[in-house]
Amino acid sequence: MESFIQLFKNDFKNFIKYNILQIILVLSFLFAAIMAFFPRFDPLIIVYITVFIIPVVIFSTSIFIENEEKTLFPLALGKCSSFTIIASKLLSSLILLLIPYIFYTIVMIFILNMNYNVFLFALVYILSAVMHITIGIVLAMSSKSTSIMSISYVAYIVIFSVMPIFYSEGLIPSFFQYVLIVSPAYLSGILFQEVIYGYAFSPVYLVVLAIVLQFVYVFLLTYFVARPYFKSYLLYRITKGE
Repeated sequence: MESFIQLFKNDFKNFIKYNILQIILVLSFLFAAIMAFFPRFDPLIIVYITVFIIPVVIFSTSIFIENEEKTLFPLALGKCSSFTIIASKLLSSLILLLIPYIFYTIVMIFILNMNYNVFLFALVYILSAVMHITIGIVLAMSSKSTSIMSISYVAYIVIFSVMPIFYSEGLIPSFFQYVLIVSPAYLSGILFQEVIYGYAFSPVYLVVLAIVLQFVYVFLLTYFVARPYFKSYLLYRITKGE
């Protein structure tokens, strides 16, 4: 537990050092302002960008920066387990993502006068954030160089994040949903729409599937990819001099 707390504190120090906290604050204010001053703009699009794209790009990039500066070197050789390291990064990143959630909730309730279940919205937001933070960690692990990481980001964002947003806005034919079912962003979008627009928005089976599959994805990626290979990924990066 002591190692976890120390790792957690160190993550926040790095968020400040690498200006990640500052970026999140600026984006939160900017996106909330767009919500408030452009009420005809669908606020869910901003929520989607925040939860689907920002975790994948920013938090996995921070891991790369930490590796470059060798701040992760002690973790690669220490007794601290991979699961403890990953859990601390998940929690610290999740708490950081609650900043835009607070901004958005204030605007959606008190300025846009939207009537929805705040508690359910928070649960969906947290589940989606955890899912995409995990994806960011796995993408960082699978990238052997910054160029490969950039390509991975573009591919993931275009195929798995942007396409579900287009579908939610009616820009893609409805039959395409059967292809998008493999996208965690699409699954999260189903739940967000259910909370905001009502419980009859999607078939019940699709809502249940969206919940179950996200938990399954998080478990599979964490247990079978991130946990067993995270330290070896750190050591590989160190020995390659990245």
